[in-house]
Order: sequence, then C-alpha cells, then structure tokens
Amino acid sequence: MNDQPDLAKIFAEAGAKLQQGLQQAGNTLTVQGAMGWAYRGDLEKLAAALRGMSTEQLREVSAAAALLASTADEELAGRDG
Repeated sequence: MNDQPDLAKIFAEAGAKLQQGLQQAGNTLTVQGAMGWAYRGDLEKLAAALRGMSTEQLREVSAAAALLASTADEELAGRDG
C-alpha cells in the first residue's frame, strides 16, 4: 500500500482551481470594462463589450446592474429627504 499522495491528482486539482480563478478574474475585468464604458456614456464601446460576453455573463451583469441601480436610488432618496 502506498501512503504517498497522488501528485498527479493534486496538481490536476490545483490546476483546475487556478484556471477557475483566472477565468473569474477575467470575467470581472470584462464586466468592469463594460461598466467603465457605461459610466462614460460610450454606448458604442459598451455595446461591443456586451457582445463579447456569454449569455450567462450578460444575465449576471444585468442582475448586478439592476441591484446597483436600485441601491443607488435608495441612497439618493435618503439624501434628498
């Protein structure tokens, strides 16, 4: 019986986690770029950024944008009163 860890399995798991982390970081940067174009009012570049996203990314961006807008509106309402 071998009590040594299965290095191939450990490296494969670490590689998968690293790849997942890099993908998530890339997705975050993509969304931040789109937000930057929206904030600047550059609709052409915003549209291009959104076209480059997957359907799932677009769903997530849409939900996050709705939450951001709603929360910002609530904050504004509290300040206007």
